[in-house]
Amino acid sequence: MRRRFGRRRMTPHAGIATAEPHARAFLCETLAELGFVVHACADAHDVATENAAVPFDLVVLPLAGEARPAAEVLRVLASAHSEAAVLLIGGRHALPLAAAFSLGEELKLSMLPPLTAPFRVDELAARVAHICPPRAPLQAPVDLDEALASGWLELWYQAKVDLKSMLPQGAEALCRLRHPHWGIVEPASFLPNGADPPMRALSEFVVERAMADWLTFARQDTPLALAVNVPLAILREPDFVRFLWSRVPAHPQFGGLLIEVNASEMVRDLDGARAVARQLRFANIGLSIDDLGPEWREFAALPDFPFVEIKVDAAVASGCAVDPEKRAVCSGIVELAARHGVPTVAEGIESAEDFYATRELGFDLLQGFVCARPMEPRKFVKTLPRLPIEVTPNGPR
Repeated sequence: MRRRFGRRRMTPHAGIATAEPHARAFLCETLAELGFVVHACADAHDVATENAAVPFDLVVLPLAGEARPAAEVLRVLASAHSEAAVLLIGGRHALPLAAAFSLGEELKLSMLPPLTAPFRVDELAARVAHICPPRAPLQAPVDLDEALASGWLELWYQAKVDLKSMLPQGAEALCRLRHPHWGIVEPASFLPNGADPPMRALSEFVVERAMADWLTFARQDTPLALAVNVPLAILREPDFVRFLWSRVPAHPQFGGLLIEVNASEMVRDLDGARAVARQLRFANIGLSIDDLGPEWREFAALPDFPFVEIKVDAAVASGCAVDPEKRAVCSGIVELAARHGVPTVAEGIESAEDFYATRELGFDLLQGFVCARPMEPRKFVKTLPRLPIEVTPNGPR
């Protein structure tokens, strides 16, 4: 096995080489979530082309039937003097798997122990963990204008689950950036603040993409209510409200769009927030109070309440099972919502203990890793449960 030495890259690159499109798509999605920049390759020619452009750190080779396609890929890697680790996937006693592994060793490639199919995602993650260590935060933010112009932005969706039926009742659209060299970049590295000029363009992108995705979901019989995040300063621009009206789909199953606005922004301009909320309702758009915490008393004093949802900040909801102060804030917010007849969402719930606590406190919906992680649109629709989710100490089931 070759020693991998002297090469350092911010994000490792992985090539997935198989002619089977479903296996290729699944492995690409999984490895992207694990932190790799992925390259989908149908055959040895694709591997040669992609690896020549950006040398791979990992090559995954699922074997279906004969070993010849895998052998061609292995020879391409050897001729390119590739230092990539090679992971074969196949049946436990499959002769092609053993033959391909032996060939890889003969060619002096860096062969990882083969992965037996079927396998769990955590088994794949463990096998490649040494190639993709936890990522350090980016030292310099990504330029948002460049990301918008280059088409690097995309939306992922995280389900909101009804705490009574344990079925998905909506989803929040979360912005992600797929950088060609760094892979998936978290929002903190590219999102501006407030009404900075790029924020208007980003808000328009988010609304347009979310509405396009909703139409795709509806065609696949998943017309969930979607929520997007837009700063209050942008919503206060009259022409942006007109833009929103023009983007709402005229579809019989469309139940409305939720726009989440940070509670701290609202507190600084409660009159403006209420005016926007009343205006948007005419276009079947509701305003949601996002990340609400101790400032909830400011909303309790309002003479009217035109908002349609309250989301409790993850910093407050997470840990409410054991922290009396957090529990008291949650209880006050739930009572406020009940008084105005709007649902409450507990954000950032990651443990079974907090899940049961939010249920006991009377929350209506839950959003967090304990039930569902953010996913790319295609995977979101494919994996969205049609049956009630069961929460266990080890996560959703």
